[in-house]
Amino acid sequence: MSRFIDSWAIVHIDDSYNASVLGSRGTKLHWCSGRKEAIEFIYGEYLAILADTGEMDGELVFAAKQRFKVLQAQTNSDEEWIEHVNELTIDLRHIVWFGSIADMAELNNDFACAVREVYWEEFGEYDEDDPTAFVPEDEWLNLSEALVEYLGRAIV
Repeated sequence: MSRFIDSWAIVHIDDSYNASVLGSRGTKLHWCSGRKEAIEFIYGEYLAILADTGEMDGELVFAAKQRFKVLQAQTNSDEEWIEHVNELTIDLRHIVWFGSIADMAELNNDFACAVREVYWEEFGEYDEDDPTAFVPEDEWLNLSEALVEYLGRAIV
């Protein structure tokens, strides 16, 4: 189980198409082995996906990468940084989750709570009084499966 302690998930959605046509809107999930790898993903693969979606040339990709770095340096949290990145990538893609499995198990935000509710429905003892209860560390593997299930339901 220890390999999941530092696992980070990045979930991003294609905004360039109408959601009613695509259903899940091109939702993609990427697992990283930690925060550093997740940040590298944003500057590498995620930016390449944006470039492809937005038909950006090399100069625009370079400028976007530099802007992402400036924003990261100017913000106080990953959440704030991703919010600013999403503002720059409007009508292309947006990130709905950028964080650790530990945060997903505990944070009280809409996305994490929705994933935990799926976890409790599918893998735990569902409690109507607390459908988004925290998920213990020894169940994080199942929480990651609940994330996949949640995304499969196309409710993002």
